[in-house]
Amino acid sequence: MDKKAIRNFAINARNILIARVGAKLAKLGVTESGIDEIIQIDSSLIEIKGNRERFSGKDIVKRAKLVEELQKREANSDSKIAYNTLVEEVAYTWFNRLIAIRFMEVNNYLPDRQRVLSSESIGKKEPDIITNLLETNLYQEFDEPTKKIIVDLISDGSAQAVDELYQLVFIRVCNNLNQQLPNLFEKIDDYTELLFSISYIDDNGVIASLLTIPEEDFDVSLGGQIEIIGWMYQYYNTEPKDKVFARGNRKIRADEIPAATQLFTPDWIVRYMVENSLGRYYIDQKLANRFETRTEKEIADEFGWKYYLPSAEQPEEVQLQILDERKNKSDFALQELKLIDPSMGSGHILVYAFEVFLQLYEAEGESTRTAVEIILERNLFGLDIDKRAFQLAYFALMMKGRQYNRHFLMKNLQPNVYQIPDNFGISESELQLVHFNFPNQEKGQVDLTLILNAFKMSPDLGSLISFEGIDFKNLKSGISKETVSFFDEELKQIIQVAELLQMEYTIAITNPPYMGAAGMNKELAAFVKKEYPASKSDLFAIFMERLKTLLDPLGYYAMITQHAWMFLSSFEKLRLKINQQTIINMIHLGTRAFEEIGGEVVQTTAFVMSPIKHLNYTGSYLRLVDFPNHEEKEKKAYKAIQSGKSDYLFSTLQDNFTKIPGMPISYWVSENFINSFENSLLGDIIVTREGMATADNDRFLRFWQEIEFNKIGFSQSNYLSGYKWFPYNKGGKYRKWDTRQDFVVNWENNGFDIKNNKDPKTGRIRSHNYNGEYALKAGLTWSSLTSGNFSARYSPGGYMFDSKGAMGFKKDNSDIYIILGLLNSTVASAYLKFFSPTLDYKVGDIILIPDLDTDKLSEKVIPIVQSCIKDVNLYSQSFENYWEFKNHPLT
Repeated sequence: MDKKAIRNFAINARNILIARVGAKLAKLGVTESGIDEIIQIDSSLIEIKGNRERFSGKDIVKRAKLVEELQKREANSDSKIAYNTLVEEVAYTWFNRLIAIRFMEVNNYLPDRQRVLSSESIGKKEPDIITNLLETNLYQEFDEPTKKIIVDLISDGSAQAVDELYQLVFIRVCNNLNQQLPNLFEKIDDYTELLFSISYIDDNGVIASLLTIPEEDFDVSLGGQIEIIGWMYQYYNTEPKDKVFARGNRKIRADEIPAATQLFTPDWIVRYMVENSLGRYYIDQKLANRFETRTEKEIADEFGWKYYLPSAEQPEEVQLQILDERKNKSDFALQELKLIDPSMGSGHILVYAFEVFLQLYEAEGESTRTAVEIILERNLFGLDIDKRAFQLAYFALMMKGRQYNRHFLMKNLQPNVYQIPDNFGISESELQLVHFNFPNQEKGQVDLTLILNAFKMSPDLGSLISFEGIDFKNLKSGISKETVSFFDEELKQIIQVAELLQMEYTIAITNPPYMGAAGMNKELAAFVKKEYPASKSDLFAIFMERLKTLLDPLGYYAMITQHAWMFLSSFEKLRLKINQQTIINMIHLGTRAFEEIGGEVVQTTAFVMSPIKHLNYTGSYLRLVDFPNHEEKEKKAYKAIQSGKSDYLFSTLQDNFTKIPGMPISYWVSENFINSFENSLLGDIIVTREGMATADNDRFLRFWQEIEFNKIGFSQSNYLSGYKWFPYNKGGKYRKWDTRQDFVVNWENNGFDIKNNKDPKTGRIRSHNYNGEYALKAGLTWSSLTSGNFSARYSPGGYMFDSKGAMGFKKDNSDIYIILGLLNSTVASAYLKFFSPTLDYKVGDIILIPDLDTDKLSEKVIPIVQSCIKDVNLYSQSFENYWEFKNHPLT
């Protein structure tokens, strides 16, 4: 697949479409700054006051709808945001339709069998639908006046006439496809049609750009995949995503969440997640049969599941528990197995799940055609907050149906995929005007109001909205076209989606949105703090909890997420919940698992979990963090899975994680490493403190050379006698043993200026560091954030310290130099890489290192530590002379 061509097309197409929609709007007197007044020339003709453009007939009505839509959007945002979201929506509507038509014409799925964007004749620019227009069924559908216009335009032959003819034909093609794909090709009879502008003769246009993508990338008979739709969506969002990330400190708006959080999942990782959840559930059912002689791997191999990880060897008590669970699965009907992706994006996971379901049905003797319909009607479910993603997921599944059943598009089937709605179109006052025939009237009215109120936050929350106790049978019985015809379909869809959010599923799989708490807007932040306190730090972690709530206890859920939840202290409560479940297996990916989509360096992990706790369960873990790119990671994963053994394939007892402080998911460490935590920890002999953030370093910090020496204090007595400047530990590059004597900080009058900074956006003062027992005390310091190895340094008395130059102080009679020796050893480095894989060495990580006595260190380590301690002692004794020692090598 030529991803470079796909990327270039998607980015360029978006810019072209947005520019042309904007130009059309300007002619209509609509710009980012406002809406021009109109002059009514007569009953069927208006003039735009600002640019004197004239419009007549149906275009007047369409413009009025456009103005109404903008005003509706402005009620929920400002005029600029309303304008830009409308332009974006119209642009992606045409984008989605263009790539859908291209896919269908290449695979000969279009009803008239006429290419709409290209020609089957090599080198011919004019699309076949235009060449053969007068002989097509499409032409016969036009009324007589329109037919005359078409003939006149063909006779004219000018560039303007050609474009006018093509737009007329293209819109009719889209309207006709509404019969087969109603959720992608909605009937166009409003401002969307008025804002359409496309040309096949423009060498720099969208169609010309689309045709640069090799045709085989669309052709399923030549190995083309529906996956191309997902890549289109990914790359289309490139610039909107960059714009969100460049927003500064502003919170992410609800309309920006899709672009900011969407990340297309590489195909092999999708296969891993589906095969090890859906495939595993099916294999469990097979292995429950006492006559089954095949192993897990043999069954998986028969289906060609290359990324299926067989279970590790388990102790007898675990085997018995698993056997009981398999017996409970043995009588399930395949038609009853439900799989959901609650943040489906463009449907990549659902598409591969479709393929696996089809394999299972065919293995059970079902016909392919029948299986296709059952899968889309009963097995697969998907939700997303983004309309464009929903449309593409819907299209992808419909194309899978068409691939295996040539009559599928004529069956009017609706896959169970939806955009999560809001209820802006239905107010409570409108509901009061409607009489519903609920069997239980009171319950129905309460449930319906609850659902509509919950969906008010759907642009922010998406699938995080949940329901309990809603009687959907009662609701559906009371909704009919006779009673609520003026918003019947909208209300039905709201109820349908609400039911999916309450339903229980056998399998849940997703690549969730990634968004840290810092980016969450007020509504989203308040919700997650209340409902998901253990995982509130990031949306991906919140979805880990959400998937469990969607699941049947005997089912599985699979995800790919950032790996921060495995280690960081902010996710410790979440790990406590995870360790009450069972990690079946994991592929720890590290960075650049997504490199093929533009160099994403996010640290990720993919895993499969059971919501049931299996005591003494041994999980399988593939450690791919040390491999440099996605190609190597995939190759190594495949090799390890096929061979069943590798230096980077670990079988680990999950209960061991709870033996380590903070319960990190420490699958790769040795038994000795785990047992070392039976000793006391460094936290028993030192206390660590994070320093301050001034919020304005240019104002409050200086290099020591900039200040007269006699104005720098470096002791408690100087502090008390009114000195202004004090030495300041501020992290810095890798350096062991001696502190960085680079900066001084303004701490005059007990830090009065810093504390009273008028704009302390991130400034924070921890008074116990400076006014209490640790003020200006000797201790150890280190760089809290580094790109390399950890390094600790001795800090003599008289130093203030920064949030990135944290400090540790000895307790009781502990030897600070012995502790320094330990912290600078490879032993401590191993522990810190374990506790701080993100290389952000927090004060809480340091105190978790076991207190290893010097007599436990190897003979090679002891002399080195003693020598370093000696050097530090000699250096520290001459500290006061340092400020006058101009030629010191550390100056």
